[in-house]
Amino acid sequence: MKNFKALGLSLFIVMCMATSVLAAYPEKNIQGIIMWGAGGGCDGVSRAITPLAEKHLGKTIILQNKTGATGAVATTMVANMPADGYTLLYAAENPATYRVLGLSPLSFNDFEPIIIPVEGAVVICVNPETPYKTMKDLVEAAKKNSKIKMGTSGTGGLPYVAGAMMKNLHNIQFNMIQFDGDGPGATAVMGGHADVMPLALSTSVEYIKAGRLRGLAVLRTERVPQLPDVPAITEIYPEYKQYLPWGPFYGVFVKKGTPKDVVAKLTDAFTKAYNEARFTEFVTNSGGFKMGLTGQKAANFTKKFESTASWLIFNAGGAKKSPKEFNITQPK
Repeated sequence: MKNFKALGLSLFIVMCMATSVLAAYPEKNIQGIIMWGAGGGCDGVSRAITPLAEKHLGKTIILQNKTGATGAVATTMVANMPADGYTLLYAAENPATYRVLGLSPLSFNDFEPIIIPVEGAVVICVNPETPYKTMKDLVEAAKKNSKIKMGTSGTGGLPYVAGAMMKNLHNIQFNMIQFDGDGPGATAVMGGHADVMPLALSTSVEYIKAGRLRGLAVLRTERVPQLPDVPAITEIYPEYKQYLPWGPFYGVFVKKGTPKDVVAKLTDAFTKAYNEARFTEFVTNSGGFKMGLTGQKAANFTKKFESTASWLIFNAGGAKKSPKEFNITQPK
C-alpha cells in the first residue's frame, strides 16, 4: 500500500512539474527563423507582427534570416530543433512545393501553424507597348505564338505556377525567361526584355498606377481595392476558380509535436498582434490582405495550396516527382 501511495505521489509531482513548465512558457527568449532575405514580403510581415506578439509573450523573439534553396535551409533548420516552441519558422508558401520539386522531404505537414496572417495577390502584367490590352488578347496571341516572352523567378516560383495555370486551362505556352525575383522581373518587363510576367501585387501596384506596367487580370475571384480597374481573372475565365484562392502567403509555424499548451499560447499572442491597428495599417500599405487563419483552418489552407501548386507544376512538366507519390490529392 505504501508503495502505491509513493507511486501516486510521484506521478502527481511529475504532472505538477509538467504543468508548471507549460504554464511558465516562455521562460527564455525565442528564436525566429525567416526563410527569405531582408526586404522581401516574408521578411516584412515577420518583422511587422513579431514586436506586437512579443508584448503578449513577455519575451523577445530574436529574428534571423536564413536563406537558401527556396527557403528549404530555414525549414530544415527548424525541423531539426526540439519541438518545444522556442524556434519559430516564418515561412512563405514555398514548402508546399518542396516534395514534388525534390528540394526537401519536408512540407507543411511537418509543422503546426500558429497563424497565417497575410496573403498577397498576383497580377498578370505586360509591357504597355505590347498589343495586349486585355487578358483575352494575351491568351489568343499565345495560342498562335509560343515565343511570347514570360518572365519567371524559376521553376516552382509564383510566376511559374501562374504560367502553369494558363498552360493547363488554355493549352498555351510561353518562352520562359528566368529573373532573380519579382523586382528584376518587373524591371525586365518595363524595359521590354520580357513581354509578360505574373507579379506580386506589392511589387507591381505602383508601376501599374504610373503606367509603366499594364495589369490584365488579378488571380483572385474578386477585384482588389488597390487596382479597382483591373478585373479578377474569374470575370474573364470562370474556370480559374478551381485553382483559387492561390497566391503568396506568409505564416508563423512550429515543429509538429510542440505541446498543445505552447501552441495555444503562441497562437493567442500572435492573434492579438494580428488584430492590432498597427498591423492592419502595415498590411494595407504593403499591398496585402489580412487572413488571420489559425489551427485547423490554417492547416486546411496549406493543404489545398499544396494540392493546387503541386499538380500545376507536375502537369506543366516542372516536377521531379509525382504528387501521387505523397498522396497529394488532385484539385477538382
